[in-house]
Amino acid sequence: MAKAELLAILEGGQPDLFLTYINKYNKKRKLTALEEAISELSHAQIDSVWSRLHSWVDHQLTLLVTEEDQEQGGSGDATEEQENNAFAVQKHGNENIDTQEKRHKDGTTKVIEGDDSNCQESGGEKKQQEEIESRRELRGRGDRKGSHNKDSDGYKEKVLESIADFACIYLNTFKDADIYIPSMLFDMAVLLHGLVSVIGCDAQAAVVRLCEVWWGRRLDQCELLVSNILPILLKTATCTTAQKKDVMRLWALQKVLEMIDLRNPECEAFTEQLVSCASATVFLSCDEGIKWLASLFLLQNSPIPCLHKGVKSVLPGCTKLQSAKYAQVYFRAWKLSQGETKKIIEEDCLQDLMHAAIHVDPLTGRLSVNLHHFLHHIHRHKRHHSVSTMIYTLYEPILWRSLKVANGLVRMNTIGLVCDAFPLSDATMTKEERSDLMERQYQAILTLLTDPCHLVRITSVKGTFSVLSYYWLMLPSHIIKKIFQKLISELIYDASSSEVRMQVVKGLTYLLDSRDAVTFLMGVLPRVGEAFDDPSTNVRVAFIKLLLKVKATKFMRYWDIVSVEHLLHRLEEDRPVICQLLTQLLLNSFHPIHLDDQQLVQRSLVLMEENRAASRRFYQYASRKLELSDTVHFMLLLWQCLRSHVRIYQESSTCEEEGTVDRSQRGNSSSTPTFPHNKENASAAGKRRHTPLQGKDRLPDTDTDNGEGETEGNEEDDTEETEEGTPLDDPKVIGALLDTVVILWTTIAHKLALPQNFKYLNALRTRVARNIPTFFKFFKNNAEVSQTLLYLSSFLPRRTVPTLVGHCLSRLRTIQSEQESDDSYTTYINALCNWNRADDVLELASEWLEEGFKQGTVTNTKERRKSRRGVHFAEESTSTPQPLIALRLIRHILQHPLNKISTLEKYRHLLLDVTQNMSRVKDLISERLNNTEELSDMCSDQFLCECWAQYLSLVAVLHKPIEEQPPQSKKEDTEYDQAEEREGSDGEHPDDLLFDSSTCVSECWDWASRVVTPVMNEDTGGGKRKSRSGEEGKTVTTSVMDSLITTSAHIIMTGAANTHTVYKMCADVYHLLNTDTTGAFWQKSLILAIEAHQYIDVYGRISEQPEEDQLIIPVDVVNSVVSCTCDYFKLHETIPKEMKVQSTTLANALVTLGQNCKENRVIMISNVVSAVMDLICWTIDKKQGVDLEVKKVDDLGECSSLLIEACRGRAKLSSAFMESVAEYISAVLDTTSLLASTYLIKILAMDSGKISRYNLKEAVVALDSVISKLLFSTSSETEEDQVTNIYEEYGKSAKTILQDLKSSLGVV
Repeated sequence: MAKAELLAILEGGQPDLFLTYINKYNKKRKLTALEEAISELSHAQIDSVWSRLHSWVDHQLTLLVTEEDQEQGGSGDATEEQENNAFAVQKHGNENIDTQEKRHKDGTTKVIEGDDSNCQESGGEKKQQEEIESRRELRGRGDRKGSHNKDSDGYKEKVLESIADFACIYLNTFKDADIYIPSMLFDMAVLLHGLVSVIGCDAQAAVVRLCEVWWGRRLDQCELLVSNILPILLKTATCTTAQKKDVMRLWALQKVLEMIDLRNPECEAFTEQLVSCASATVFLSCDEGIKWLASLFLLQNSPIPCLHKGVKSVLPGCTKLQSAKYAQVYFRAWKLSQGETKKIIEEDCLQDLMHAAIHVDPLTGRLSVNLHHFLHHIHRHKRHHSVSTMIYTLYEPILWRSLKVANGLVRMNTIGLVCDAFPLSDATMTKEERSDLMERQYQAILTLLTDPCHLVRITSVKGTFSVLSYYWLMLPSHIIKKIFQKLISELIYDASSSEVRMQVVKGLTYLLDSRDAVTFLMGVLPRVGEAFDDPSTNVRVAFIKLLLKVKATKFMRYWDIVSVEHLLHRLEEDRPVICQLLTQLLLNSFHPIHLDDQQLVQRSLVLMEENRAASRRFYQYASRKLELSDTVHFMLLLWQCLRSHVRIYQESSTCEEEGTVDRSQRGNSSSTPTFPHNKENASAAGKRRHTPLQGKDRLPDTDTDNGEGETEGNEEDDTEETEEGTPLDDPKVIGALLDTVVILWTTIAHKLALPQNFKYLNALRTRVARNIPTFFKFFKNNAEVSQTLLYLSSFLPRRTVPTLVGHCLSRLRTIQSEQESDDSYTTYINALCNWNRADDVLELASEWLEEGFKQGTVTNTKERRKSRRGVHFAEESTSTPQPLIALRLIRHILQHPLNKISTLEKYRHLLLDVTQNMSRVKDLISERLNNTEELSDMCSDQFLCECWAQYLSLVAVLHKPIEEQPPQSKKEDTEYDQAEEREGSDGEHPDDLLFDSSTCVSECWDWASRVVTPVMNEDTGGGKRKSRSGEEGKTVTTSVMDSLITTSAHIIMTGAANTHTVYKMCADVYHLLNTDTTGAFWQKSLILAIEAHQYIDVYGRISEQPEEDQLIIPVDVVNSVVSCTCDYFKLHETIPKEMKVQSTTLANALVTLGQNCKENRVIMISNVVSAVMDLICWTIDKKQGVDLEVKKVDDLGECSSLLIEACRGRAKLSSAFMESVAEYISAVLDTTSLLASTYLIKILAMDSGKISRYNLKEAVVALDSVISKLLFSTSSETEEDQVTNIYEEYGKSAKTILQDLKSSLGVV
């Protein structure tokens, strides 16, 4: 059917039907039918088919070329030039291939086996010339006929595409048999190949596929059908969207490159395409691409320099993997090359990259890393004699001299390459020469281990351990000893760089993988135990990883390096990252889950007895590494151990009272026999006995328990204690045991809350609830244990411990002294919050705050004094309100993460009520500032300050604007109301729970501007305007404004503010800084400026700025802080102690505000420079000269050193600082400023920080250009003799200092 349909379409001469036919059968399911139809055609039918298709192709190409020429107009010459270029490429390709045409009598063509046959060159050239003449004729014919419809271009290309696809299907149909190729098919393929550059995209792709099939099957005269498609495939493979398959298609045509003469000027564009392959990283994604790039280096007359340049252009931005792939390209090209090509690759490519790797800056960009990684993959082949000889030959002229240069970065790169290429060798050398070369390498490594530059030492340590790891047996023993003497005696205690110390520890860890070095390390590692106390956290982390590696290798015991007592001490006090690693190290020692239950408990009790604080940290992190079932099982074991201890002592007390105690019967029974101090895992003594939990889902048999104790069967399993020598005789161990249970329960609480783990939660609650009353009674005299039991009880349902809830509330009400420790009530608060009774705590706090507010409402001093002198009846201590304690109750709820989340979720309405009530503190502060004494004992200044700070904290925490409230359906509203009723809330409407923190803080700023700020200017001494609030009132105002600035910064940081509010806060802080004379707000103001700038940078500026000139931005705040600091120093000749650490904050502000805006950076740095110069000029006028003995910035003065230190500690700031100094110098108009500038540059030259020598030279040049003009104009002025003499001295000093600067900096 497919055959008959095909013949009918072709006989009818209907391209439309043929297009439909190909689209129908050119699919996977129907392609087989089309192939069968083609195979059934006779030779005569095949000739007829291709004759018809050839005529269609000729007609469509004629129309297509004519229309294109008509559109291009005068571009005919360019088209002719393109045809000639394509012909040149194909012609030169035909010159270099040897093929032979083999024709049968019937005109058929056979498949050519290989490339050994020769083709007649003249025939191919003649065909190409005829093709070009035909196209020229078509263009002329098109000019005479006129243009066709442009809309038909797509149709023509589709017809051409379908014919080309049919040709591919035809060629692929005959896979094993000889292919019958009519002359018309070959002529059509040549025609399509010749005009492939002018065909549309889809049709062009089909023609390219046809030519690829022809070349891949090695059909007769296949060399005539590839020259024009190679540029197309190159363009596809080098574009940004290229894929791996495009590279593989290009590699299939690699043999074509041998037919092209790249020396021909007409192939210049093609050569550029080949060069672009070197910078296309898609070629690195497959082996074919690597082979293709390597083959480009091996072409005759290959543009190797251009290819190398393309690779170098990509190396700075490529990945380490891509740089390794490029190394494979170069090595493959070098290996396959010969003669002059090999020499060019070695000297112009590889040696060039070696030189670049030595001299590149390793601190900027990825180029250094990529170059070293590239050379590392070349060095990997150094075991071959030819490769090692090549590596040494290329390195020898540049390597050894680079080890002795003054630039530390060059030495760093060089020693890295020396260690990576070790051992450098030359197969042509004699034995003595090779020995001298090895000794030279040993000495280079030993010398650079103690290099003055810490970066060189770091690289040397890394490379040395790499050499030791791979070539331990090859190195002489005396060299190894010398290396370790430097490592263990000097570098591991390097005081100048923690990175050096860390690399030594990491190297020892890495060297443990070498079995040959382990025996030697067993004698070395015990000597490095002191490094465990290194002040750097990174070094301690590396050392613990070393201990973990020692433990894993099992060649030695880690406690021989660091004692267990020392490890526990670190576990007690160190940072979380250290504690996690220490827990991993000690886990099998103190919690061996593979041992039976008795030994497990013994190990745990030994840990608790050894160091209780360490045991708390240990189980805090150990629970993360244990299965939930194992953790619950261990908790129940500890609880069972404690229960047995309590029961035994209760029975003993009963027996003693009755006089029937037989101590000897209990002398040998103990549930916790003493555990020998074994530091490492012991083998299991036997299988675990029957325990309350068996298997992964083991659960205690809670049904057999009664209210008073266990059954007889369980009593047999319970272990007993002896009267002597048991760890549980120590109350601290009992406290540690309960701490462990509480900590484990806290850490796994989120897992126990999952539905699939309710069985574990119920088991814990059942066992603990049954014994809690007994434990409370037994440990009633131990306050610490009672507190722990109370907190443990908070994990139980409230209905199981109703008396404890009332007890906690009662104890909170009985707190009387503000000096009582926080632990006295935090446990009660945590327990009540766990029982969802935070509302009771908030209610109690509200009552006490209300009493405190009432005590502060006395309106005048006379009534206050009268109330204090009156007779009062003493109330019961249990009912005395404690407002300060109330504030601390609220603070603890908000600071505890779990309490905060639960309270905000369930009792947000109560927190809003508390916040509304606490807002009355503003009225009390206003009243206090109008009086010279505290309002009352209960409403003291301390209470007002803490209440104000807590009020602002609540304002920040409760932020929930209208935009964040999602709309709710009626069903959701019903569910919300039901949830509120279940939790015992008041059923507040969601709209009542909204709160805008930014608006509230803005109102607080307005209030502070009206009430607090005016009081800050009042004098507490004998001035005209005396302070209304007295000396203590200053403390109140400072605390109020400090808390307000801090909260404002927090609100901006969390994104709770809006843009208008941020600008308003900046303006308020700016006016406050201009009002304040104490310097108490400088640090916090800088932090607020940083947060405000980042907020504005993210969320944008104010869209409407009617008063732009009056708008205060964060830059103004920073400049105000700098100006206020200088004014304060001039007045007091010192700065506040708390402001001496302001340098880091100021530097952060300068970096943050100037990061994305050069204008801001210039404004701020210029202001800093002006302030510094003003201070130095003020000092010069005060002392009438400068102190030439000053050599450090710190000796310039507290304020000047603070400002300079903020800029010179960072590279970008130091550069901007020196640029502003140069601008200041160019604008100097007086001798004092000139001397100040010269004096500053002199000190910076001796104590430069990160200021570059180049910037210092630029400043000296600016001084030199100004000093002559300024001194000449000053000397010409008529002044009084004394003043003139002073200025002359200033000028002489400036000239003397400048001459010294020129000499020291080498300025001509």
